[in-house]
Amino acid sequence: MPDPVLNPSANRFKIFGIICYSLAVTLKYSLKTLVVGFRYNRKDPLVAREKINGVIYNWASRLVNKIKINWQIDGELESQIPEDRSIILMCNHASAYDIPLAYAALPGSIRMIAKKELFKIPILSQAMRSAEFPSIDRQNREQAIKDLEFARQKMKSGIRIWMFPEGTRSADGRLRPLKKGGIRLAIDTNAIIIPIIMQDIEHILPNKRWYKMRLGQKVTIKIGRALDCRDFNIDERHQVTELVYNQLLELKQARD
Repeated sequence: MPDPVLNPSANRFKIFGIICYSLAVTLKYSLKTLVVGFRYNRKDPLVAREKINGVIYNWASRLVNKIKINWQIDGELESQIPEDRSIILMCNHASAYDIPLAYAALPGSIRMIAKKELFKIPILSQAMRSAEFPSIDRQNREQAIKDLEFARQKMKSGIRIWMFPEGTRSADGRLRPLKKGGIRLAIDTNAIIIPIIMQDIEHILPNKRWYKMRLGQKVTIKIGRALDCRDFNIDERHQVTELVYNQLLELKQARD
């Protein structure tokens, strides 16, 4: 397996400028989301969703373009998604940039299941609620049940749920064991799971190492084979977890 071509790390002055730019852009588009939500959410929620999709795309594209990610897609997504089915996109998590890259590169009304901590940040939290982002509080069972029901309703309404089944960011880019919560949600909702690997995303911004940021990095977004959870029951969740993990690992290890 050939090693990826790595660009040199950016200097710290440039990294500081990118961080400031990213924060400013995130604030700007959070405010735009709030304005759109205020104008349209009660009057026409579907129009609001489409407009917010555009706001999220613009936010993500600016972050991705700022660090010059050279991305391409390998595989088919839309051809594997039938109408009127709940969709869960399960992706590896190895960089702060896998989130904006997903919104810049992939179609549809995608909403990430966000960490509850993000909903404590002023302005961003209000924007995420207006944009229909779900969150699951795993420490509070009663709240977790409500959170899962909210996610189910959003999936029924046409939102594609984006999930990091590893739970936390990988420190070295290696695929970590998958948590069972996302698999259980997929089986409970008869969803279609589509595994996705962002190949080499970890080289852009390794976990907790801002000084290692690389510009112009090539990333391949690999779309796996759809897995229909109507074919499984809750007692087979360990089997589904293994199937998803093995496919993610296969996508990650394969190189052109």
